Amino acid sequence: MTRAELSAHIASQLRQHKEELSRYWQQSGPVRHFFLDGLLPDAWARECFDALPDPDTLMLRASIKEHKHVGIDVDKYKEVVGDILFAFHDKEVVNIVSEITGVKDLLADDSLYGSGISMMLQDDFLLPHLDNSHDGDGQLYRVLNALYYITPEWPDNRGGNLELWDKEMKDRKEIHSRFNRLVMMETNTHSIHSVNKVLAPGPRACVSNYYFSATPVEDHSYVHKTTFYARPEDGIVKKMRLTAEGKAKNFLSKFIGNKAAGTKHRRSK
Repeated sequence: MTRAELSAHIASQLRQHKEELSRYWQQSGPVRHFFLDGLLPDAWARECFDALPDPDTLMLRASIKEHKHVGIDVDKYKEVVGDILFAFHDKEVVNIVSEITGVKDLLADDSLYGSGISMMLQDDFLLPHLDNSHDGDGQLYRVLNALYYITPEWPDNRGGNLELWDKEMKDRKEIHSRFNRLVMMETNTHSIHSVNKVLAPGPRACVSNYYFSATPVEDHSYVHKTTFYARPEDGIVKKMRLTAEGKAKNFLSKFIGNKAAGTKHRRSK
């Protein structure tokens, strides 16, 4: 199983299901998305999972907003980890993703800014949020998020599932982080999403990539920092704190720019 074989299979699967995925994308909500099960042969997907590093060796992101382990140091991992990550950067994969979604001029990100591998253990979570609107240099719009789940035998009731919210955070669609499932979602000014709490030891593992473009997916330009929101059931103090933090960050970004200066979640180009 080489990187070339991985990318060729991914492109083939997406092209085989192009019409149905495109139709689903166009009518989906509350954030535009599609998902495809059985992306790779199960044996390949299991090999990718088995090659993942120990979560304790990864970068821990821990706050009231999130708790998870992430990694982008592909040179330190088994070769197949880098292969599955960068298979999504292949030209044919990028082209068919563009055809399905209608998002033009897609560019993959070798720096893996904000992406890479994510491993979530029991009680880990990710609060509702908008991703940073741009790439690490603040030049390109972040337009798509590709999430490939690779934990074998992960039942619906173990949590760690993707949640897509409407702008008022009243309507929510939950997408199960099923083994060997690819989810593609749009990122824009209202693509609020989260991961609900993991209810079993895990790890719930995901391989993620962002796609960028010089053109926004909306009909106007915009800039925003990563902005977190409380869940509807959270208390008023948490809601007020996160609202104030988000407003402050986005206000300051108008003066200091939107570059990801100092972040550890980005590889050197």
